Amino acid sequence: MANRRRKSQFSYTPGKKIKSPGLRRNPSFIGVIIVLAMFLIFLFGRENLFSNNFDISGEFAVHFIDIGQGDSILIQNSDNEFMLIDTGENSQYSKLSSYLEQHGVREFKYVIFTHPHADHIGAAHRIVREYNIDKLIMPSVYHDTVTFRNLMDALDEKGLGITRAEAGDNYKFGDAEFLILAPFSEEYNNLNNYSVVVLMNHGNNRFLFTGDMERESENEVIRHCQTNNFNIRADVLKVSHHGSSSSSQAALLDLIRPKLSVIQVGEGNSHNHPNLQVIGRLEDTGSEIIRTDWHGDIIILSNGRNLSVRTSKGDYDGRFADALEEDEFIDKEEKQNDY
Repeated sequence: MANRRRKSQFSYTPGKKIKSPGLRRNPSFIGVIIVLAMFLIFLFGRENLFSNNFDISGEFAVHFIDIGQGDSILIQNSDNEFMLIDTGENSQYSKLSSYLEQHGVREFKYVIFTHPHADHIGAAHRIVREYNIDKLIMPSVYHDTVTFRNLMDALDEKGLGITRAEAGDNYKFGDAEFLILAPFSEEYNNLNNYSVVVLMNHGNNRFLFTGDMERESENEVIRHCQTNNFNIRADVLKVSHHGSSSSSQAALLDLIRPKLSVIQVGEGNSHNHPNLQVIGRLEDTGSEIIRTDWHGDIIILSNGRNLSVRTSKGDYDGRFADALEEDEFIDKEEKQNDY
């Protein structure tokens, strides 16, 4: 049951050197060695950014984990409690479990499985079996796949109940709180629209996590905000559906106006994610874009007033890879699938 001991910030209407004589006789060889050493320091220094020396315990942090073409988000509060949104594909579980171990995760206060597609809940059954979970939140929908049945079996074995995601429900998470913004309905033709959408406050900083919500669910959120004068402005947006053209319409982005947009997407994926038109719409809002295929694992730290960003491929500095030229982009029609 949600903790409501204090008034919510939300107003919501539900719906080391080597010496060698040989080296001294060959200055050019020394130069090669120096360049090689600098390269290795740069390379491994970047890859080890999130080593055990990178201690962020006691801070509020949102981790967008690079697990390829899928979503997995780890959130920690200043009390060192953890929350997980999605797991990515089962094939990526070794990366996910190593990441969780590296950051000292032993249990979760909350786990949210946004919707029953394998790129979001592929390793859900393993998370359920291997970790203690205080509260599991899911949408009210069944999906007849091996992935979903594996999850249901794990829940039965663990004796873990499901809390249905209902728009308007508010939850405390240490010094933060989050709101279930969607879904509004229990009947959609597209599973993506069942996505559990989460709006989280940490002090004055706001994060919006959208799963794979598409236009139908987006339109419901837009109508709700307009009808109830509800503010969904957010500093950080987890871009829906890996930047697919089926989501992130301009009307919704105009309500969110994110300072930073994070796209969880696999490098060279076959779905042409993210779509260039979506990138353009995000840029039109003034948002900076950061992506797991370019930047690797992404950690956004919040002190309740300001945000800072770290990535596994180097500290984020606001500069991005060059955009594709128009003639380099082949606009293929996106097919309906499990992504």
